[in-house]
Amino acid sequence: MAIMSQLFWGVTVGALTSAFSALAKGLAAIAGIGGVGWYGVKRHRERRARIDRKD
Repeated sequence: MAIMSQLFWGVTVGALTSAFSALAKGLAAIAGIGGVGWYGVKRHRERRARIDRKD
């Protein structure tokens, strides 16, 4: 019975660790892509403002 309990505990902890790891990687990817997009929009707006001021 103790072996089954340890096996169940190991599988449960392994599944939770895997799920949280996947979630963290997904959030990191979303934050990275969002950050790059935000930086691009910011640069585009600044460049557009400079062009508009010249006229």
